[in-house]
Amino acid sequence: MELSKSLLLSSLALVLMAPAGLLAADANDSVALRGATVYTAVGPPIQNATILIEGGKITAVGTDVKIPAGIRVLDVTGKVIVPGMIDDHSHIGTYEFRDENEFPVPVGPEFRALDALNLEHPAWTDAVRGGVTTVVTGPGSGEHISGQSITIKTFGRSLPERILKEGGEVKMALSKRTLTNFSTIRDTFIKAREYMEAWRRYESGEKKGPPPKRDLGLEAMARVLKREDRVRAHVHFAHDILSLLKIKDEFGFDLTLEHSTEAYKVADEIAKRNVSAVVLPLALRIGFADELLEGNAVLQKAGVKIAMHTDHPVSQEKWLRFGAAISMRYGLPEEEALKAVTINPAQMARVSDRVGSIEKGKDADLVVFNGPWYEPKSRVAMVFVNGVLAYDRSQEEKSEEAQ
Repeated sequence: MELSKSLLLSSLALVLMAPAGLLAADANDSVALRGATVYTAVGPPIQNATILIEGGKITAVGTDVKIPAGIRVLDVTGKVIVPGMIDDHSHIGTYEFRDENEFPVPVGPEFRALDALNLEHPAWTDAVRGGVTTVVTGPGSGEHISGQSITIKTFGRSLPERILKEGGEVKMALSKRTLTNFSTIRDTFIKAREYMEAWRRYESGEKKGPPPKRDLGLEAMARVLKREDRVRAHVHFAHDILSLLKIKDEFGFDLTLEHSTEAYKVADEIAKRNVSAVVLPLALRIGFADELLEGNAVLQKAGVKIAMHTDHPVSQEKWLRFGAAISMRYGLPEEEALKAVTINPAQMARVSDRVGSIEKGKDADLVVFNGPWYEPKSRVAMVFVNGVLAYDRSQEEKSEEAQ
């Protein structure tokens, strides 16, 4: 993982200061959570389960877990535990200083959210309180190709500790109904393909003569063409989705649709190309007709992998789970709704080897609720990030009582 010297030094000095309920980080703590109903996101719920956390990782989960001597045990009987929730489309850490767009540059795949990330904004604390432990955050939709997002934990002692992926995830936007969107995107892919070919010829020719001139933007697009990174495309209308799918057919890149308002109208076309979709609603921020709200169930039934998002600051991170709850009201099964805020976005962002489910070997990112995770009246009781008790509502309540 490469970080600039100044960024590394500042990140090592960064400690997430703890308002009421947010606790000091101790990644070496070992703890067992015993007695809750555990929703792993990759299997049926486990009643009266135990989760063993050691060294920041989940080392066991089930009903017959043996707890080693000396490990602290937390009784969470009657509680519900789900994986730390993941927002696959956010601008947290970029919007506050207007760093999410680079006007008037129409194409900038070389721009990285990492280079302008603000970790001091209180929105990160709010995200933890809401049970969101990982976000894909980055550029906005002001350009045709606007740069690379970062996949990062919402809590941690330093920036390197929090980063899951520091680049990739090239953002594209079809936010205006103009032909220039598609011609610009297609032209950029053609240039990237030619750039790759120029380097191939140079390398295969025993590096005779001067090498091709380096271009950071085309290098980013080349990684997309090689399927090392994916395209995240801001798109709403069905006809724009179909046009984007044609470009995917031509160049073969990995694609996730973002917002995907009318994606349900072309669900079969999306599914047969194995394209995933980050979908609406944005919790309670925007009202939609029933037909649109039913669209998530249509996509899921067609075989499209879906994930919820907040588009923070359009909707706050803490409301992420309510997008899934609203989708349940409109036909999405509970199991699929939970996946849409846990394992699905983890798989889309290519970090499911570490987060997104409660399994042995995964990062110990967990959310403890005092009731059903999708129920509005249920409260987040505790949040663990990398095995650290990052939030404890009981501590917050004690602080409020003392005031």
